[in-house]
Amino acid sequence: MKKIFIIVLSTFISLLSTPIFAQLEDPGADPDTPAPIDSYVWVLLVIGLIYVFMKLRTFALQRNPSSD
Repeated sequence: MKKIFIIVLSTFISLLSTPIFAQLEDPGADPDTPAPIDSYVWVLLVIGLIYVFMKLRTFALQRNPSSD
């Protein structure tokens, strides 16, 4: 479990440490418009699913410790 946690944590930190540019500079664009995040929605989805599965496994082991 510690090895999986270390792998997930290092992946999460490496994804957060990369510079993310939400939009390219366009001279004709309005600077007040919000930036799209469509390119990183899948990253958030993967991290969220991994977190949910880890939490569900923890809850299952707490209820039934003999299945480990």
